[in-house]
Amino acid sequence: MADYVKIIQDQRKAFEVMMAEDVVRRAPVERIDLSSPCAQVVIGVRRCGKSVLCRMAIKARNDIRCGYVNFDDEKLANLTADDLNDILEAVYVVYGKIQVLFLDEVQNAPAWELFVNRLLRQGLHLLVTGSNSRLLSSELATHLTGRHIPTELFPFSFCEYLKFLGRGEASNTEARALVRRDYEHYFDCGGLPETFRMADTRGYIATLYDSILYKDILKRHGIRSIGTFADMARVVMESFAQEISYRNIAARLGVSNVRTVQNYVAYMRDAYLIQTLNRYSAHAHERAQVGKVYAIDPGFITHFTGVSEGDESRGRRLENIVFLQLKALREALDCEIYYYRDRDHEIDFLLRRHGRAIRLIQVAYDISSPRTRKRELSALFAVGEKLKCDDLLLVTDHEDGTETDGRRTVKIVNIVDWLLEEGKAL
Repeated sequence: MADYVKIIQDQRKAFEVMMAEDVVRRAPVERIDLSSPCAQVVIGVRRCGKSVLCRMAIKARNDIRCGYVNFDDEKLANLTADDLNDILEAVYVVYGKIQVLFLDEVQNAPAWELFVNRLLRQGLHLLVTGSNSRLLSSELATHLTGRHIPTELFPFSFCEYLKFLGRGEASNTEARALVRRDYEHYFDCGGLPETFRMADTRGYIATLYDSILYKDILKRHGIRSIGTFADMARVVMESFAQEISYRNIAARLGVSNVRTVQNYVAYMRDAYLIQTLNRYSAHAHERAQVGKVYAIDPGFITHFTGVSEGDESRGRRLENIVFLQLKALREALDCEIYYYRDRDHEIDFLLRRHGRAIRLIQVAYDISSPRTRKRELSALFAVGEKLKCDDLLLVTDHEDGTETDGRRTVKIVNIVDWLLEEGKAL
């Protein structure tokens, strides 16, 4: 017990230092209700700012007494389920009477879901973070029967990155040039907040990737074929903004059971290394099948592929950034997101609400070639006609304008202006 008191005391000192730091306010903080009887659960990839978001919510309610336990502490690595009550006692010794208990990276605690359930029954308000979506959805749903409210957090969007830099409105030529330079940095290095003060982010990204692989996937799922999994993960990460085939990946790696590859991809998604996008279909069972994969942050793409100057690679990077922005806007958009493909055309993003397509978005890095321009526009016009959708958008690296076929109009917008406009909803 004495050892746990010392650990919680040390954690409290670190927590108080972090509480004093100035941070960029992020929109998801509005969803956290510390007076709710339901556990407030913040989930996302490691180091995306989950703990900071929770500290924002606590600071906004400075009348609330809060205790803190960080389960991602090597001193608690050998914790057992029987030790959790001693941890709770140590919290009371260190903090006294509390109203809210903040449990950081709770998935590292054994039998944590039973512990959380017991604390809720005792009337404590809980703030919980974790780095595994399945752990904090299916297991909480099983044990808490709806007594939790999840908030998904992603790395910084481009507009949030600009807020960190203190950029105002890009109202003149110089300001726009600075924002464009900032975008190029974001394009290569991504939005993981700890990288913003680093001159060289690659070592940090590599270490973080390895930590996610070993802590959140290999150890969690007891995977013994470490080399096979690492090779498969690399193939998937290098396939960003593309369709993947479980069967093809299995054949490429010499894996006899396709189900193994399906499980491995699911583990990567649960750990937020990747996000997946389903292909649109009129049939629900076909919409549920995994189609494309996207990296959770541009920094991971650079880690695996370097900085390529080829339009094909840069076009896929551009598409990945558009996808992440759409995911960040998922609540404001109030719609489902798919990609569309038929025998003749492919559309990168189809936004659907109440059973109908409300927007089609195509992404192309450079449309200066007449052939590329015609391909991208004709796909939007044809699918817009087929699905009776009039909101057609083509996002490019640098071009703006409009094109019409006489019935429908495509708005062409450069990526920086599109991100700035869409970011106003965050």
